[in-house]
Amino acid sequence: MADFQWAITLGAAGIGALTTLLATKSTNTTTLAKTNNDNAVQLFQQYKEMNEQLQSKVDRLEEKLEKLQEKYEKEIAFYQAEVERLEDENEKLTWELERTKGGN
Repeated sequence: MADFQWAITLGAAGIGALTTLLATKSTNTTTLAKTNNDNAVQLFQQYKEMNEQLQSKVDRLEEKLEKLQEKYEKEIAFYQAEVERLEDENEKLTWELERTKGGN
């Protein structure tokens, strides 16, 4: 019986070690899964914040672009009207010059 006692002791130690290994592996897997989930949540929050910041910047840039477009459209309309006015004045002056030359 003493010959088998070492085998029983060794078997019990092996079962204990195997149980400890499986428990540790299970705990590590659970911890790893929790860590992965925490990292995913944190990354998603960072993505969400960056996306909101970028959308805000895009909105501001679109608003500036619209204001600039309105400004330049008004300036273009002003200068087109000014060009037409000056062309009319030029025609009038040209006509008066021709009339003056022809009258002499």
